[in-house]
Amino acid sequence: MIPMDPSGPILSAIDIRKSFGDVEVLKGISLDAKKHDVISILGASGSGKSTFLRCLNFLETPTSGKVIIHGDEINVQNGQPKMSVPIEDIRKRLGMVFQQFNLWTHRTVLENVMEGLIHVRKKSRGEARSIAENYIERVGLSQRVDAYPGHLSGGQQQRVAIARALAMEPDAILFDEPTSALDPELVGEVLKVMQSLAEEGRTMIVVTHEMAFAREVSSEVVFLHQGKVLEKGTPDEMFATPKSEEFKRFIASM
Repeated sequence: MIPMDPSGPILSAIDIRKSFGDVEVLKGISLDAKKHDVISILGASGSGKSTFLRCLNFLETPTSGKVIIHGDEINVQNGQPKMSVPIEDIRKRLGMVFQQFNLWTHRTVLENVMEGLIHVRKKSRGEARSIAENYIERVGLSQRVDAYPGHLSGGQQQRVAIARALAMEPDAILFDEPTSALDPELVGEVLKVMQSLAEEGRTMIVVTHEMAFAREVSSEVVFLHQGKVLEKGTPDEMFATPKSEEFKRFIASM
């Protein structure tokens, strides 16, 4: 374990590369996230955004590169990770909210949020229930604890997914285009929850096409193009004075 600098990043990705066969999708991406950072990752379809996010918690194993979370390091060479802690421990520290919710359809809202607390965090059922109810209330769904996902709107299902991630008390939460599967009228309720999490000081890395969120909520914006970081900076820098023609075109297309 590397000694922690209290002012340093809680999550670092260093020269992350990923190939699928002969196709190199990620071409050396590096990123640091400090406590309370909200980093929005932008880019056209196929730029590598979601693949990079999945490499951070090893849902995809990078071909090479290094991920450090609170001093614990996973170093990958030729697709083989060498780690100071089990990958399962890394995943516990990084909550993940997917595009498609990934809820258990045969379990209630409460049961969905309790599941990881019981089986991963090894909480008693009573403690898990108390924690789950707190986070379900946090996302505004305390009246739906006994509902099944099939009886919820897409926005409500995504809020359950956010509650599930929060309940695990991660160091950071990764969001993979969390509004892309929602009908337009439901996007706002999810973004409102995400904005409130940012205001609480949650550390978040968000792959998104929501330009207003990236501009108004982010502490940093990263633009990926063809598997590389082409531009990054504060929202004011990125949107007021974009440097690359690619990012200018991207903004204009949104």
